[in-house]
Amino acid sequence: MKQRVMKVLMVATAAVVIGWFGFAKGEGSVVSAETGAVSAQPYTVTVAAKGSVMVEPDVAYLSLAVESRGAKASDAQKANADKFAGVEKTLYEKFGIDKKDVKTTGFDVQPEYNYTEKDGRVLKGYVATHSIQVTYRKLPEIGKLFDALTASGANRLDGVQFSTEKKDQYELEALKKAMDNAGAKAGVLATSAKRELKGVVNIVQGDVVSSPILYATAAQAKLSVMSDSGGASSSVQSGQIEISTQVTVQYEMK
Repeated sequence: MKQRVMKVLMVATAAVVIGWFGFAKGEGSVVSAETGAVSAQPYTVTVAAKGSVMVEPDVAYLSLAVESRGAKASDAQKANADKFAGVEKTLYEKFGIDKKDVKTTGFDVQPEYNYTEKDGRVLKGYVATHSIQVTYRKLPEIGKLFDALTASGANRLDGVQFSTEKKDQYELEALKKAMDNAGAKAGVLATSAKRELKGVVNIVQGDVVSSPILYATAAQAKLSVMSDSGGASSSVQSGQIEISTQVTVQYEMK
């Protein structure tokens, strides 16, 4: 009887040891069932949307230059300095433009040549050029400024670029429109899939674009200069600026 009891105990002990050994090695159907459970992934929808606002420009950047010629480089440079003094007087005294709003963008003195079949390249003289950019905010008077600068010695008007100094404010408005458009798109997609939007999971903002910031040469800007006796000043139409941005939004659905 004692021998039979001992055999039963030995068999039971062996079974327990084998079971624990299998658990330690990751074997056994019970262990596999517990560790194999995977949480359900949420349903999501991702959309891209654009928002934009059309705004009136509030600042203009005028590019202009004074060109002067002389037989010698020093002659061209002196003549240029005399003319540019008149331009500065117009900018600072007549129109009251702050000096920080006028910056030099280029200054050089270059030789100028004539070309003939007989003599080839012949030195004609020298050309001095002083280029500046003027920041101007009184846009209704920009035509008068063009005329005054031309009369005072600015003999090259390279163009005008219209922009806005309120880009941050307009960017927020464009972002709001972009998010509204994204929500509308996602709502349509969710309804089509017979689901409902639950909330925003992720947002990525794209670049902010000012398009177009009008850049124009004198002709492209519709600059029409009348004669002094005509009485009319130059006319420049700035148009509007589009401030736009894009967002990519991911929504969770239920």
